[in-house]
Amino acid sequence: MKRRAFLTGVSSSALLAAGCGAGGGKAVVKIATKSSGLAEAPVATTPTPVPPPELISSADTVFQGGAVLISLVGQVKDGSVTFLERTRPLGQGSQSIYSFVGIEAEAPPGAHPMKIDFTLASGSKGSLMSQAVVAKTNWTIDSIIISDKLAALLDPKLGADELTALTRVYSGMTYEKLWSGAWAQPVPGAITTRFGEKRSYNGAPASGHHSGTDIGAGAGAPVGATNSGRVVMARQLALRGNMVVVDHGGGLFSGYSHLQSFAVGEGQAVAAGELLGFVGTTGLSTGPHLHWEMASGGVVVDGFRFMDGTNGF
Repeated sequence: MKRRAFLTGVSSSALLAAGCGAGGGKAVVKIATKSSGLAEAPVATTPTPVPPPELISSADTVFQGGAVLISLVGQVKDGSVTFLERTRPLGQGSQSIYSFVGIEAEAPPGAHPMKIDFTLASGSKGSLMSQAVVAKTNWTIDSIIISDKLAALLDPKLGADELTALTRVYSGMTYEKLWSGAWAQPVPGAITTRFGEKRSYNGAPASGHHSGTDIGAGAGAPVGATNSGRVVMARQLALRGNMVVVDHGGGLFSGYSHLQSFAVGEGQAVAAGELLGFVGTTGLSTGPHLHWEMASGGVVVDGFRFMDGTNGF
């Protein structure tokens, strides 16, 4: 984790006030007098300052298609992070409030400001300013020939409807931290198509970016959860075929497509590596394989960057 310097929008007086008790910052002292023996006189005390929260990010530089983990440590009860004109709430972790921030495949390279707004436990509000650098990724191009039967699935409306439905799921936010530890490849096998690759179908101009990673595996091979979480989708889609989506908390999701069949149902909690389904070739698929994708805040990101350390975690 990289610890960031910050500027806070909370005034020093607000931070001081946050440390005061119900007595309004005054203590009572007993003083002896001749007439009454004891009298009470209020004496002003200096309230204990509350340290501002600390911003911790997993990396200073993140690739297009990558993700950065943002954490806010301190006496805070909620907050949000804004980066590249997208604002995401911070969820409650074990020691901080946090969120994964996904970087789109076409995000502009270079340094960009990042703003974290927060509310202290006392109710005072403030903000931290930082920045992150987006590094350019060189996307490959692949040409694919598909049958006339599958070509019908290239109807733009089918793709748009499916993307709308998935974006709605991927834009959700579970504040509870459901993931734990390292991330793992869902099924053994060779990588046949990498995340972000541009594709040309049947000679058409290459466009878009592949939304996940294709892993070659035999039909019926077991598919495990990349990390612990809760199943929020287990249903058939037009392009992705039979698909399972797992919510890992903090706005992060993983998806498993073209499955032959399901082994879980919606609402079910799953542990890391737990069986989700079996490799198949349903939907827009030319042979048995797993299409594995991950998304944060509605932005699809490269699942392998969760494993190779380039996201900083």
